[in-house]
Order: sequence, then C-alpha cells, then structure tokens
Amino acid sequence: MSSRYYHAAAGAALIAAAALTACGTGASPGTPAAAFNTADVTFTTSTLGLEEQAAALGGTVTGHTATPQLQQFAAGMRAQAGDAQRLRGLMGDWHQPMPAPYSPGASLPAAMTGAGMMNAAGWAEISRQHGQSFNSDWLNAMIGSYNAEVALCQQELGSGASPQARALARTMLAQRQSGLAQLQQWQDDGQQMGMMG
Repeated sequence: MSSRYYHAAAGAALIAAAALTACGTGASPGTPAAAFNTADVTFTTSTLGLEEQAAALGGTVTGHTATPQLQQFAAGMRAQAGDAQRLRGLMGDWHQPMPAPYSPGASLPAAMTGAGMMNAAGWAEISRQHGQSFNSDWLNAMIGSYNAEVALCQQELGSGASPQARALARTMLAQRQSGLAQLQQWQDDGQQMGMMG
C-alpha cells in the first residue's frame, strides 16, 4: 500500500500508548466530573480526524468511479456520520480543545498527523483519478484509515477510562472491522481490477 496515503497503523497504537499517564476530570469547578484520561483524549481526537477524512473520501466516489461496490460502500459510510458528532460531543463534555474541521488536501494540524491520515500529495493524486486507478488508490486509502481506527479503538478499550468513550469504541470497532474485511477482500482478490470504472 502506498505511503502517500497513510502511515502504518501501528503508529496509532504508539501514539495512544504514550498518552496513558495523565488523568483529568474535564469538568468546570462545582460541576460533576466526567472521568477520562489522556487515552480517551487520544482516541477521540485521532479517531475524529480519521472519521472526517473517511467521509471526505466517501464523497470522492461520485464522479470518479461507476463501480457499484464502491458506490454502495460510500453510501453506507454516510450512515456512520453520527460517530464524528459523538466524538466531538465527548470532547465538549471533557472541555477539550475542539480541532478545526478536516479539510482534504490542506496541511494537517499536529493532532491529525498520525497513522492513516492522507497527505496533500495523496489527495491531489486521488482527486484527479478515475476508473481503475481511482478504485485501487481509494481502496488503499480506506484500508489505511480503517486499520488506524481499529488500532485506536483497541487501544481505547484497553486503556481508556471513560465509559462513554469505551462504549463508542466498542461499537465502532465492530463496524470498522466489518468494513475493513470487505475492503481487504476486494483488494486481496484483485476484484477491483474487474470492476467497471
């Protein structure tokens, strides 16, 4: 898979593992504290970037490929749009700084430069592709994104303190593993080579 589109998913695990030492309440003085730690913050911040990138990738399918499988997959991704809202909601509950909305191809803020994130060159290339070349690079990018999300969810379940974040990670993990299996099947079988562009 091309490094233009994402770093190794193991990087997400390293980022999260390095953020397990501090704990916080995230609540204003005099208000009930919501238990969370830096593993929870790493999970929400990093996963939010990947979620917004995946949504942007889903939006590129229309106009770049006529492959029904990818069009259907992208349509299914839109049903998961609420995950990003839930991640932002958790960050708001903890009074954590909210990252700027993701902008495809723009320079990424430090919080969004981890595993699975595409760089500007990757976006420029995939944006001008159509048909078979688009299908192949789109699958690579989505597999990288989902691998990184799976790693983050697993780290959250192993080290997170927030019951709400852990519950969201559990739901997202099952969904992303299912989607990843489908994407990898298309890639491993070479099925995308037989898809109509």
